[in-house]
Amino acid sequence: MANTRYVTANRLTEESKAIQAKGRNLVLIMGLPVAVAAFFIHPLVGLVALAGVAALYGSIGGSAVIEAGARGEDAALDWLSKLPDSFAIFNQVDLPSEQSRTGMVETDLVVTGPEAVFVIEVKHNNGAINCDESRPQWTVSKTGRRGNRYGKEMRNPIRQVKKQVWLLSEYLKSRKAKRWIQPIVLFTHPDVSLGRSSDLSVPVLTGPEVVEYIRNFKPERPRPVKENTVQAIATLKG
Repeated sequence: MANTRYVTANRLTEESKAIQAKGRNLVLIMGLPVAVAAFFIHPLVGLVALAGVAALYGSIGGSAVIEAGARGEDAALDWLSKLPDSFAIFNQVDLPSEQSRTGMVETDLVVTGPEAVFVIEVKHNNGAINCDESRPQWTVSKTGRRGNRYGKEMRNPIRQVKKQVWLLSEYLKSRKAKRWIQPIVLFTHPDVSLGRSSDLSVPVLTGPEVVEYIRNFKPERPRPVKENTVQAIATLKG
């Protein structure tokens, strides 16, 4: 099993829980005074109002988009954990970026192996996706509940992950710990189908494919990944 000591609590899960808690607190702050006031009108009216507040409180969830992202990253971690113990996994690594408003760019997953480092951009989209590296947006075709076809667009993840590779490369270079870095785009949803052209410069994979790809990957310029590279990435995790 892969080394998962650097895997921390999923920020997306925590963010979604915070959104849920904020929504539920708002329901209590606004709803309970109304329910209490309703008891002065009539006990039955008060009970109905209180039941409505309780139902609304229970229906408040987190962000569906954020939760989908969290499920994707968790699924990716489950697959990657099956790698041999010579691999170490890092989730949600903040890469220094002078161009970013926050000074950081987050990469979903970084995996270090014996001969290479992998930067993985995780997507949890479903539907049929046309993976065209030349386009800034990729088309996602879906089927609605009534069988109607419709399309959405998503940002080109190859461009995202290439930027992350460059940032990590510059950081490791500054720490004298640079090694071969291989980008990967990973789709984790079970109901995704990918239209991939043969000229993609970055592999676009599904969950079942990623472990074999990483295990069998051979860099063009093999150099052993030393402990200082692993520790440099661990420093970014704090």
